[in-house]
Amino acid sequence: MESRNTSRYLITLLVVALSGMLSSTAIADKDIMVGHLTYHTGDYGSFGPFFDGVTDFTLAVINEDPPLGRRMSAIHQDIGTIGEERAVKKLLNIGKVEIVLNVAHEYLSYRDYLLKRISFLKKPLMPSVHGGAIDAMYGGNAEEPLFRGSPMDSAQSAAAMLYIKNSGKKSVVLVATESAGHLLQMEAAKKSAERLGIQVLKSMVIQDDWTDYSSVIEEIAEVQAEAVAVFSAPRSGGIFIKNAAEAGNSWFLVGTSEWQEQDFVKEATIEAVRKHEAVVMSAYAHARSPAWGYYKNAAEASDQIDVIGDVANSYALQYYDLLVASALAIEKAGKIDASKWASAMFAVTAGGGELVYSYAQGLAAIRAGKEINYDGVTGSMEFTDTGVVAGLFGIFEWASEDSVVQVSTADGDVVAELGQE
Repeated sequence: MESRNTSRYLITLLVVALSGMLSSTAIADKDIMVGHLTYHTGDYGSFGPFFDGVTDFTLAVINEDPPLGRRMSAIHQDIGTIGEERAVKKLLNIGKVEIVLNVAHEYLSYRDYLLKRISFLKKPLMPSVHGGAIDAMYGGNAEEPLFRGSPMDSAQSAAAMLYIKNSGKKSVVLVATESAGHLLQMEAAKKSAERLGIQVLKSMVIQDDWTDYSSVIEEIAEVQAEAVAVFSAPRSGGIFIKNAAEAGNSWFLVGTSEWQEQDFVKEATIEAVRKHEAVVMSAYAHARSPAWGYYKNAAEASDQIDVIGDVANSYALQYYDLLVASALAIEKAGKIDASKWASAMFAVTAGGGELVYSYAQGLAAIRAGKEINYDGVTGSMEFTDTGVVAGLFGIFEWASEDSVVQVSTADGDVVAELGQE
């Protein structure tokens, strides 16, 4: 009897082991599905091809030797019409994605749903280029595996105010659309201006879908500020610049990284831009390191280069670094698991490990059993304990209808200090 029971036990163990092997093989053969929250419609619809292109380019780099031997494939889901919450649920329930890329402005409306799902399934992972719009108190742990690919949106405001101060301007008018991210930026700009001794003469909230801002321009002209900071989407920002020039004004204007998109200069026209004292954008710069060379060569050789355009675009840099770091952390974690991945994100981007500048370098080092520290095209990828990344800041302008150039840098330490509550 004892021999029979032992035999049954061994058979059971064999069945379990074989089942596990088959399951592991099935998973290994299955792509890691990335649900990419993007825009194909709405005010940001023109961004879609670019966002999709830089995602596909980066995944192609990763898929030359993917983490865990599993290719990463993207489902590009428009949120311009149906909104974030419906898009996320569609990606999870129909697309069966294991990664949701780019939770953003509407995140808090469906956060509880995601956290419950993660508590049971240990996924999705949540890297986000647009996570700077989400309060810095959220993310960075196993329960909420949100890691941002850009600094907080408020940091752009601090960099903008610092540039205004360094340009010798002593007063400013602040203008923002009703977008949550733009309002956050305006509030941050008020605090930074106060700390820098810049007088805020007026704060105004405008509608993003207006086709004419002439009445707003008139109000601003009356207060005679030395600078105007505008937090808006590309189209509305372009209309604002053009209306101001048409009214005979020549202002010192500072916008955000969104103004790097072609929609801005198309609406504004380069002629209107040149009528102003200055039209610049506070955005993110790239590091001058080997990472830039690896990235630039790969991007320019990619079949996505036509939709990416300027490889130095802030969004392109951030997408690339965040996806590379995420893939390296998946390899380090050994599987798609929120708790293991969250700790791995810290492990592969900080500490005393071997300094690596590309996905291939990092992957080889991890597989050799080494600790790594990935420094990307955006510089150090070190995260705070809630998943907020640092950044390099620059000031940019449109040199022509087709070219954006960097005209200045912003001291990152001062920006960080200004951004502190």
